[in-house]
Amino acid sequence: MAALPASIVPLIYVLKETKNVPVASTKEQCAEIYQTVCSRAVWQPMGFVYLYNVLQVGNAAWKQFLKTVLGFTSNQLNALLIAAYVLLWLGIMAYKKFFINWSWRSVYITTTLLNGIFSALQILLIKGITFGLSPFIFALGDDAFADFIGGIQFLPTTIMMVHLCPSGSEGASYAMFTTMSNSAYTLASAFSTLLLGVWDVSKEVMERGE
Repeated sequence: MAALPASIVPLIYVLKETKNVPVASTKEQCAEIYQTVCSRAVWQPMGFVYLYNVLQVGNAAWKQFLKTVLGFTSNQLNALLIAAYVLLWLGIMAYKKFFINWSWRSVYITTTLLNGIFSALQILLIKGITFGLSPFIFALGDDAFADFIGGIQFLPTTIMMVHLCPSGSEGASYAMFTTMSNSAYTLASAFSTLLLGVWDVSKEVMERGE
């Protein structure tokens, strides 16, 4: 399998490369990034993105519920994951095609409301209310489509980060912004794991139907 990535190595020589580009010193770049972070036009939207992502606390026991209670097979769980990735890409394309002219606020308000609706569908699945659909198809709708919504949110957030980057320190600034955003998801996942202690959601309890 390693031969497949190696097969495109010769294409490196046809890539355009600008040489002898003046580069600011590390001290100058750090000072520019610091001034950027101190600007309200930067920390206010990034603070919103961080808090919004931190509050995306999911159900850490959901996959266990699908497998133990609903009897999903490993193939079905993998199919949900594949569908989620495909819908994530479709969400990005949908924003580019249909929502590119929407304001940042409109995108977040609309997608947050839709995300709340799809999250509520999980309660119906737990209660066994699937409107005649199989649990797998119903789970595909409420679980995978959440990634479609995430895809719609992804592109405007990325565009916003790019616009916040100061000239000359784009790479370091963008890396800092994305790290901040991604760390919020990690913290949200940790919160989700901590909340498992509120109710007993162990495999044995699920098997007993409690």
